[in-house]
Amino acid sequence: MKVCVLATHYVPAHKAGGPVPGIVGVVETMRDHDVHVLTADRDLGDTKPFPLPYRGTTAVDGVAVTYLRPLSASSLWQWGRAWRTVRRSDVVYFNSVMSLGFTIVPLLLLWVTRYRGRVAISPRGELAGSALRLGGSTQKQTWLRMMGRLGLHAHLGRSRVLWVASSVGECSDVLAIFDDAEVVTLPERLRSRHEVQRTSASLVNGLRVVAVGRLAPVKGHDDLLRALTKVQRPVEVQIVGVEEDPTHAAELHRLAAGAPGHVRVTFTGPQHPEEVDRSLAAAHLFVLLTHGENFGHAIGEALRAGCPVLISDQTPWSGVAEAGAGIVLNVAERRDPVAVARAVDSFAGLSDAEWQSWSEKAGAFMMGSEPTPTLLDALRAEPEPFEDGHPD
Repeated sequence: MKVCVLATHYVPAHKAGGPVPGIVGVVETMRDHDVHVLTADRDLGDTKPFPLPYRGTTAVDGVAVTYLRPLSASSLWQWGRAWRTVRRSDVVYFNSVMSLGFTIVPLLLLWVTRYRGRVAISPRGELAGSALRLGGSTQKQTWLRMMGRLGLHAHLGRSRVLWVASSVGECSDVLAIFDDAEVVTLPERLRSRHEVQRTSASLVNGLRVVAVGRLAPVKGHDDLLRALTKVQRPVEVQIVGVEEDPTHAAELHRLAAGAPGHVRVTFTGPQHPEEVDRSLAAAHLFVLLTHGENFGHAIGEALRAGCPVLISDQTPWSGVAEAGAGIVLNVAERRDPVAVARAVDSFAGLSDAEWQSWSEKAGAFMMGSEPTPTLLDALRAEPEPFEDGHPD
């Protein structure tokens, strides 16, 4: 079976955050099939393409990946070949709703040509209220209305469109816009990870905190930094992520500069996955006071690394509180610097033995996770079976 995966960003991209490892996780479940990934030839915000071998069409971890140059007159031939790949696939899997080149145009082409294969769409958080209010909100609403009027959200030719949500919350986001959509909730899979030795030092030397996420208002880094003025114990905070919103990033740097003497804040920018693993292995606590996550890969990565977490209740990971693997704050607590500082100080005041218990429970939380169905499992469960051979 031929499967075409369209993704705005794919490995070696890492600045886009969670969507990249999420897509990699899906691709890893389809290795028994003929999978072809179509993606951009550069990372989020970059003006230069990836270095070799990530050019043109190449094999990445045994999967064919085509890195497409920005759409222009000179690259039209490359995009034309890519769109033929889409058209000739049995399954087309979109990993965006709003991407012009990787969703909107190819989806319209499939509709016009009465595509006969199966279509799946993962919103990747783009249908959350916080995301829809960001830049270009008018254009986003126009496209969503167009999808609804043309029926693109529900069917293409003879085949229904399957929406793939990564959480119950994201399922609700889809249905809030398209109430007749066919939606399945499939928790995402974390990327394969090489074993990394924990390197966190004794808490006697201070609490090491790491926060991984784009420097954008939705991630809640500002709530953490405001709370640091109230923290009583020595804390070292590392913030990992691309400066997506320059104005907000400047505000974060201003807040960090106002931290008291016993608190040290560093901004390391985006890191490759292997570097993130090492940062998590060196940390005592992972913090993400997000305003909303459809999944939250960084949280899962932290837990898998044995790093307890301090998170908001706007993620699918609230079960860590009951499991003793982390602390979960509600919206009011997340906005309260005193409440956040109290949570940070509670970890900073642990003995090494007490922290080790938290760490073991964090790792056990991930070890106890049940295997989840795959995208192809979900498609096979639909009434319409796959047909032999690619569509005409």
